[in-house]
Amino acid sequence: MDKKELLPDVPDLLYPTPEKREELNRRRIMLSDKYPCTYIDDLMTDRVASMICRRNPASVQKLFREMCTDTEVISYRLDALEDIMHNPKLSPALHTAADRLLETEKKNSGGNGSPDSFTALGDRIEMLDSYISCMESLNTLSEELRDSIKSAAFKSFFSIIKERCECGEFIQMKRDISELKEAFSQKIRSVTVAINFNAEMRPISAGIVNFSDKPAGEKQNVFDRLFYKTSAYSDTVVSGRLRSGVPNEDGYLNEADKALFEALEKLTSSYMRRLESALRAYDRLSFQKISMLSDQLDIFDGMTAIASSCEARGIKMCRPQFSDTPRTARLTDLFDPCFYFKAAAADSEAKGDDLVVTNNLEMDDSGRFFILTGANNGGKTTFLRGAGLCFLMAQTGFYAPAAACVISPCDFIFTHFPKEEETGINASRFTTEIKDLKVISDLVSENSLLLMNESIQSTTPKECAEIAGEITRIFCIIGVRGIYATHITELALMCDDITADPDCRSVPVSIVAAVDEESGKRLYKIKRGQPLKQSYAMDIFNSFGINSENIRKRVHNNQL
Repeated sequence: MDKKELLPDVPDLLYPTPEKREELNRRRIMLSDKYPCTYIDDLMTDRVASMICRRNPASVQKLFREMCTDTEVISYRLDALEDIMHNPKLSPALHTAADRLLETEKKNSGGNGSPDSFTALGDRIEMLDSYISCMESLNTLSEELRDSIKSAAFKSFFSIIKERCECGEFIQMKRDISELKEAFSQKIRSVTVAINFNAEMRPISAGIVNFSDKPAGEKQNVFDRLFYKTSAYSDTVVSGRLRSGVPNEDGYLNEADKALFEALEKLTSSYMRRLESALRAYDRLSFQKISMLSDQLDIFDGMTAIASSCEARGIKMCRPQFSDTPRTARLTDLFDPCFYFKAAAADSEAKGDDLVVTNNLEMDDSGRFFILTGANNGGKTTFLRGAGLCFLMAQTGFYAPAAACVISPCDFIFTHFPKEEETGINASRFTTEIKDLKVISDLVSENSLLLMNESIQSTTPKECAEIAGEITRIFCIIGVRGIYATHITELALMCDDITADPDCRSVPVSIVAAVDEESGKRLYKIKRGQPLKQSYAMDIFNSFGINSENIRKRVHNNQL
């Protein structure tokens, strides 16, 4: 068998080829260096990553930072995810196998070369036997799930397992280890040694009398002390001295030592040849980086658990679909997974709309850039974050937080959310905002997704409206898909004027977070329409009991 035929690498469940892995690694580094990756914090991706993989959320964050646009890679991951979802036995069995293979790898890495003791010999035989057993169990699993496995990732994985289990090296290794196990258990669990002493009670010769399948006592006796001249005896130490010619403590190698270990060497030489052959086969057939398999399975397991949790509470997640029509999106019943898990933790009984309110979003020629206004605490930021996470999770190869998700991939997610102002000369909140928007306008493309939350709020109302209108016009000329959540209602009234611009490539549309106009109750539904006449901020203000009458009474009482 050609050495190139079998590579000692664990199959990759996230990347179809090493080239794709390297390509996306370069993309992640490039984006981190050149682009403002504010979406990582603004979309609360750290919370989502922790929900998916509590043991190692950084592995999920790394995928989020790729901002993958390669539908081949995305589909590869989604297919693997659905194999995990639809085959409950698959992931637990692979986790068990991965743990065993990893343990075998650790044992082998710490015991290179031929063992110098019966204990070490037994350990190496046990190690290889465990590897053989694990590979055969995986091969059996592949046969059991053969008709239900659909993904290229797991088909490739099990194909490699089958190939290795059926190759001549593995079959010979299995045969060698089987015979070694039998010989070791039956003959060399212990040996009976005869020692001849001279008149001075100095050992002058020794030989093996017989073998036993039972271990000898572990306590050192008088003959041990006489024979080995030390209470720190181990067969590894003694054999090492003999093979290297290092003398005993009294300055010479006694004849008994030589005779005994020559006998043992003769006894085990045939076994050692077989063991060394088996170890060479293992080096060729074993997997490196086996821990990667467990890490990747953890990600798929976490995503499966989230989807199942949502399903049980009447909330749908879906496999995203990817459209060939540029700059489009159709999201049905989208929701913010961060809000969902917070609400689910607070109320274990709530389901469906009582738990989270879902919304729809469609981006096409009739509208690609949305001006979102509405009441304070009306769900604008939650809607914004849910839309962003739909794109991000879909392009990562996860299920999307929506009942249906059809998108053309975006090349990047730009976010502009409120943040602390810079300090120093010529620094202010407004200056900070404009500097950040300048960076975005220089980098954003027609294939990007832009999410703006309360941008341009820190100057006079008239100037806010003028600047926000110009910013919106710029992004619509570029043709970007976007949502701008704002309290600048005048901006929503500019949509027709911006649309009339002959260079406009994204039609701006006014959408609103609805409320019950009589009670002011937030409905958390986002609909197309003109801005509300008020933001219903006063009811929030009053709910905290801050009013002049209360203050007047307090001042009056303090004066009495």
